[in-house]
Amino acid sequence: MLPIVPQSFKYGKKIVSRGRFIAVDSTTAMCKNSAMLNRGCGLPFDPWKGAVVKGAVKEVVEAAKKYINKPLKSISVLDVGCGHGEYSSEMSKFFGRVTGVEPLTNVYEEAIKRNSTIKNLKLYNYKIEDYWSNTKFDLITHFTVFEHMETPKKGFDRIFSLLNKNGIIYLTAPNKYWLFEQHYGLPFLSWLPLPLANKYLELAKGIKSYKDCSYSRGYGGMKAFFDQYDCQYEFILPFDENSAYIGCGKDQPLFSLIKKIGISLIRFHPFFWNFSKGFIMVIRKNN
Repeated sequence: MLPIVPQSFKYGKKIVSRGRFIAVDSTTAMCKNSAMLNRGCGLPFDPWKGAVVKGAVKEVVEAAKKYINKPLKSISVLDVGCGHGEYSSEMSKFFGRVTGVEPLTNVYEEAIKRNSTIKNLKLYNYKIEDYWSNTKFDLITHFTVFEHMETPKKGFDRIFSLLNKNGIIYLTAPNKYWLFEQHYGLPFLSWLPLPLANKYLELAKGIKSYKDCSYSRGYGGMKAFFDQYDCQYEFILPFDENSAYIGCGKDQPLFSLIKKIGISLIRFHPFFWNFSKGFIMVIRKNN
């Protein structure tokens, strides 16, 4: 109902990077946040003029206006799993200070090259659980990273410790129980125990391990995870239902109709989040 993960790519040999994926040849895409960066990691992504990134950041800006009682230019941002810095660099146009944290060294080094001239953007090569800062952040973004976190408790322990009083976490994540797994497009893949998922993925795609993408949760699972913390959270609908980020550019009539129906059902009752393709969450720790 709320598509979050990119799913199409115009084939070509040139290396292209947008959002959370790197297209490396005519058949392969790899997750930036993946610990298995040398393996194919899912459905390729159509890097169409940065509209998805711009749409996502506009959603973040609207969330900041609604939930953070500060002028945008005085807001400090931490982008967790920032990849090549596309979202971080776009957010630097709106917010006062942006920090990106990326665990993969080669991706981090490329991000430094691409964004070296942006004065209010700093990038660091760390896992979030290993990142330390003397200052805290008003806004922490977490774009489609949750499903790659083997130890999310460690990561979010650190994230909450870095969050300012009255700050928010803005999180997007795929739904484990969406029919088609959102990295590989295989039906029911994310529903299976990991050993069976590995076999299925190897037979279908020739890829031996699903582990890196296997940590997604359903609606109840996301609620149970954040119930561990002294925080308030809400699942939110997009501010702009036509944003390129909601569906990542897919605008075919049937797809648009399904999205519209899904949003209407969620607006009618939150139970229907169980059937959403993905989640948008705003999380605030209790002070």
